[in-house]
Order: sequence, then structure tokens, then C-alpha cells
Amino acid sequence: MSRDRKILYTSSIALVLVLLGALFLPGNIGRVSTALLLAVSAVIVFFLVKKRPILSINKNTVLLIMIAMGAVCLVLYYLTGVHFGFYKSSTPLSMGSFLKNILPIATIIIAIEFIRCVLLAQNAKGIGVLAYAAGVLSEFLLFSTLGSITTFNRFMDVMGLYLLPAVTANLLYQFLSKRYGFWPGASYRLLMSLYLYVFPVYPRTPDIIFSFAKMLFPLLIYVFLQLLYAGAKRYEKPKSRAASLVGMGLSALFMISIVLLISGEFRYRMLIIATESMTGDLNKGDAAVYEEYDGQHISEQDVVVFIKNDSRIVHRVVYIECINGVNRYYTKGDANDERDTGYITDAAIEGVVLFKIPYFGHFTLWMRDLFKR
Repeated sequence: MSRDRKILYTSSIALVLVLLGALFLPGNIGRVSTALLLAVSAVIVFFLVKKRPILSINKNTVLLIMIAMGAVCLVLYYLTGVHFGFYKSSTPLSMGSFLKNILPIATIIIAIEFIRCVLLAQNAKGIGVLAYAAGVLSEFLLFSTLGSITTFNRFMDVMGLYLLPAVTANLLYQFLSKRYGFWPGASYRLLMSLYLYVFPVYPRTPDIIFSFAKMLFPLLIYVFLQLLYAGAKRYEKPKSRAASLVGMGLSALFMISIVLLISGEFRYRMLIIATESMTGDLNKGDAAVYEEYDGQHISEQDVVVFIKNDSRIVHRVVYIECINGVNRYYTKGDANDERDTGYITDAAIEGVVLFKIPYFGHFTLWMRDLFKR
């Protein structure tokens, strides 16, 4: 292996290891430390690794597209505030906020995108994987660390809100860096990461919808740029290309539907069955899709979602009586020998189960059990 190749691999591996170590640093210390380490790494890469030009006639156009896409994404995000409302920013724009938040985040983004651009330009096997891993870790470190994980719920929040969006978004950043150089990806990332510290308010959009949008939007941009500029697409048959677009559209629609159901913010919702009390009709690990209860008629044998003793329960209504104008619902789990103690009223009912998606929640339950060990 040549000296240049050794330097390339050594610096790439060292970068990934440094970022892995930064995952365990607490809060803002991790972010500031990562910014300093990446700034130093960028200087080292600048002097030790050969720079190779990115030859693309579309660089300036793609830069403008990415800025426009970032602006569109932010506009759509803020429009959700019309439905969900707004929070007042806890970090108003000030010199303190600039030094504590904006400067470290901007440094991380600029440094990692410069390093990624230089590394990918070498066209060396394995370097692309290391550059992608470094990009994912740096994106994750912008907003969270592993040190913040103390419970299973927090683990799932961190994975869903920060890690998965970082994994998918870096597919786009990797593509942009290799084909169009430093500026398109860096500009988009700066827009999408710094708005929180610039605008005085931000939407109350549920976390699951927000994180899903962070995963979906970069993938849509990636597909759009591929269709716009990738030469291989020119030779696809029209029918094949149309089928691919329809398939992607249906997949996106399915995923959007699942996310909206899980969010619990709309009329139709979904929850994972975590016990065996309804085995036979609703098995442990199934996902139950239910309609929000809004006074609609409930009959015996309907399966309802209700709150009792601060727990959400999914059981079947086995008997109904009305006393002094108040409906009393007696419930039972299909697999239980006895019906539930006492009764519930309309105020306790969250929804009526419509159908199930078998096995949908097994992975989530497995992760929860694993975390408890």
C-alpha cells in the first residue's frame, strides 16, 4: 500500500473512532468537543490528503436546487404549526446562542462535509463507507449523545428521532458530495440544522412525524436528482421508469400512513399489543388500528381501547348497562378467565379497534425486553 493510501485510510479510521468516542460525552460538551475535533481533522485532511477536483457541469444548479429544497422543507414544516400550534424557542438568537449552538453546529457541518468531499474524491475502495459512517455519527452528534440514554423509551426516542434520520439523510449527502462537491450538501444541512436557533418559534409537530419527514425528504430529493441528472435513467424504458415511480409512491404513502397512525394525533391511530390478554384475536406483537372515540355507538363484542389505572388497555366489551344516563361498559380480555374488575364509562374510552396488522410490533417489543435485561 502506498504512503498516500496509508494516510488516507489511517485518517479516515481515526476520524470514525474519534466520533464514536464523542458519542459518550454529555450534552453540549459532546457537541463542542466534536466541533473542535472535526475542525482539527479538516485541517489535517487539507494538508495530508491530495485534493482532487469534482468535475460536474451541474454543481451550481444543484446548489440552488438544494437551497430551494431546504427552504421548501422549512416552509412545509412551519405550515404544520397551523394545525399543531407553536412553541416559543428556548434559545433566542443572541451572542450566547451563537457561541454555544450556532458556531459548533456550523463548524461540525462544514468540517465533515469538507472531509467527506476530499475523501470521496479519492475514489478509494472502503473510503466511501468510512466517510458515510463519519457523516452519520456527526449528524447524530448535532442533536444527541449515547450518554442521554437511560431508559428503553429514551433509547427508542434517540434511535427514531436522531439516528435513523441521520442514516437516511447521509445517503443524500454522500451522493451530493461525490457528484457535486462540497457546497450543495453543506448548504442544505446548514439550513436544516440552524433554523431552530434563528427563528423565535417552531411548530409543535409530533416527534414521530417530524423524524419521519427528516428521513423521507432527503430520500425524495435524492430520487429527484437521480431522475433529473443521472445518465443511467435515460436508458430506462418508459414503462419500467413509470413502474418504479409508482412503486416508490405507494411505498412512501404506506409509510406516511403508518407514521400518521402511530403519532396518535389524528382520528385513526395505532398501538402495539404488549400482553397476551387478547390472544386469539389480537396476539402479542400485533398492531391494533383503532378509530378515536367521539360518542359513536359501541356494542357488546366490540374491542375498545381505554384508560384504566393510568394504563392503556385493549379489551372486548362483554356487557353494557345504562344507569342514570351513564353507560357502564364491562370488559374482558379474550384469553382471561374473568372479566375486568369494575367497569368503564365513555370518558375512559379512547377508541374502537377496527383491524390489526399481524406481527408489526414484534421488533419493538423485543427491543423493549432486551433493554430491561
